[in-house]
Order: sequence, then structure tokens, then C-alpha cells
Amino acid sequence: MSAPRPAAPASVSGSAFTVDVPTLADVPALARVHVRGWEVAYGHVLSGEEWFGQPAIERRIEQWTRWLTPGAPEADEGAFRAGRDGDGTPVGLAASWPPRDAEPVRERELSVLYVEAAWHGTGMAQALVESLIGEEPASLWVAEDNARAQRFYAKLGFAPDGARHVDPRWPALPDIRMVR
Repeated sequence: MSAPRPAAPASVSGSAFTVDVPTLADVPALARVHVRGWEVAYGHVLSGEEWFGQPAIERRIEQWTRWLTPGAPEADEGAFRAGRDGDGTPVGLAASWPPRDAEPVRERELSVLYVEAAWHGTGMAQALVESLIGEEPASLWVAEDNARAQRFYAKLGFAPDGARHVDPRWPALPDIRMVR
């Protein structure tokens, strides 16, 4: 007898989702999506509670609270979107700020984009990007070994420009810059 196949999450059936501007009430869910996104994208290189456990979620709660608090510098300079399932729960997120680069190549940067794995392929990530930066010129940094993300960004018109960065906090995850 073969093992039963896991059922697809009910919230994904039909792939109905909405995209809007998140509020402070969404912070705990956004923090969980952000940490899960790191686990999917970087779990092969990073491990431990520092990155994926409750301490990581608490750090992301603090971060998202700063980002979404009116009047905070991050909130004033940034733009934010939440992708919501049919029940209104955030299952995707995106953020954009002015570039962090010392010599920016674009005026805007797609700074954060994560969608829960069950929602990959539904169009949510593309909808988040389009609602956040449209088709405007922008830059982004993506893990050098994240071929799936690079293919996704290429479909949106981004291409590597040759810039590479290694953050001393996670030297095993060099980033490359993509621009359009």
C-alpha cells in the first residue's frame, strides 16, 4: 500500500489572493512569512534558531514593526505590500526602499520579496512586485546560488549587471545585483 499523498492546502485551491498595503496588525504573520522565506531560500546554508526559530521570528516582528510604524524612517522611505490568501492572512510580502548601494544604479530597489512555498507559481510574487514597483527601472540583490529566484526576476525583466556583494554576517551567501 502506498503512502497517502498530502492534501494541497485548502487556501491555495483556485489560487485566489489579494495584494494590499499591510498594517501593524499584520506584523506577526509577516514575520512568520519572512522567516519561512529565509528557511526555503537559505536553509541549505544557514541553520539554527538564530535564523529559523522563535528568536528569528521575534527579530522579524521588531523589524516589521519599525518598517510599518508611521513616522519611522524605514516606513517613510519604504513601500510595502502583503499578499493575502482567501481568508485575508498574509502569505506573501514585498518591500522597496531607495537603493542601499554606495553608487546606486537605479532610484528604487526591490529590497524584500517572499511568498510561502505553497503559493509559488500562483502569480502572487509577480503581483507583489507589480503593485510595488510596477515596470519601473529598479535594482535588487539576490543570493548568487538562488537560481530559482534569478529565473523569476529575469521573467520580470531583471538581469545581472556584474556586481557582487558578500555580507560579513552571512559570508556563505554572496549576492549578485540584478537591474532592469
